[in-house]
Amino acid sequence: MSQSLTLAVASAIAISGSAMAGIFGSGNVVVERVGDGTAALSSAATAVSVIEMSKAGVTQQTLSLPTSGSTQVTDSGSATSDGYLNVYNGLLAVSGYNAASGTASVASSNTKVGTVIGSDGNVSTATRTLFPTSGTMPFTANNFRSMIATGANTFYASGTGSGTPSTGGVWYANNGSFTQISSTATGQPTNMRNVEIYGGNLYTSSAASTGYGVWQVGTGLATTAGQTSTLLINAGTGASTYGFVLFDTNSDGTNDLAYLADDRTTAGGGLQKWVLTGGTWTNSWSVLVNATGATSTTAGTGFAGIRGLSGTWDALNGAQLFATTTETSNNRVIGFSDTGTTPTSFTNLASAGTNYVFRGVDLTAVPAPGAAALLALAGLITNRRRK
Repeated sequence: MSQSLTLAVASAIAISGSAMAGIFGSGNVVVERVGDGTAALSSAATAVSVIEMSKAGVTQQTLSLPTSGSTQVTDSGSATSDGYLNVYNGLLAVSGYNAASGTASVASSNTKVGTVIGSDGNVSTATRTLFPTSGTMPFTANNFRSMIATGANTFYASGTGSGTPSTGGVWYANNGSFTQISSTATGQPTNMRNVEIYGGNLYTSSAASTGYGVWQVGTGLATTAGQTSTLLINAGTGASTYGFVLFDTNSDGTNDLAYLADDRTTAGGGLQKWVLTGGTWTNSWSVLVNATGATSTTAGTGFAGIRGLSGTWDALNGAQLFATTTETSNNRVIGFSDTGTTPTSFTNLASAGTNYVFRGVDLTAVPAPGAAALLALAGLITNRRRK
């Protein structure tokens, strides 16, 4: 069945017109795809789907969200900072707009909606939370970019807002009640992109002049207002950070390895590797990508940056990373391996298709091994999921 929702209220719903999907496979890639394959991508609202594929790029299933009616979830076809999904604790969170396909300039509308899908991949029983549409509301007249769920009805959301007071930054949603948790004090970032959880702490990326790179918001998973954001990785003036992954490679409770996605097509853009040494984060390398699988550390014709990013790390294999490229239509999901040297190649896994574009990318959960397996692997392999 379907039921309408009042503003700022979350509830379990049946999404009409969507077939029940299968359970997500272990450790597969999930990527958000925007577009309907027919109309050219523009600032108008268009269809949103989530594609699950193997790490080799073989499609396993496609979850399509409705584009009209009381359960509609769409997104802008040209707002490149929108559409950055996340998987956390087995929950898939998808940001979007409660607007019919074709709605003009949807990213500037006050029609935000957050969708949380369980690990069963069943869109028909997703939890859908409408944002308020009046008063002090998240991301007023501007972009809702990313979300990460801690429960079916609780999640963090990131974006930016227009006007005064500032309603950008990071918000916490709890059963339809919204709290702007990131501080808006002078010098604090309010123009946020991807929101993530690593090691029980909350992080976001930003390309605002208050600090380009990755910020930690408060300590732990804060749910109250006024949390101070601290610049963790300063990517430098002019950087354009989107997705990022953090790893604690020696299990001491401190992240010491990071990869950042930067959508610049100039030197320094693309995939960046950062290492923490002596308390200071240092950029080891940055590579741009071309269409055929080659990388470059310098700008050149045909080279692109990246935006979406996810991956794993373990002591034997290094980092295995998955990213989305910056072409505005028919872009790609690509795979990198970092075994200790600057990668000179990557693998093209999938193309979005004509009048489609890929945005955010993540990995589905990997079940924890049993006690015997843990003993066998202790000190040998640590499969470090990104979250």
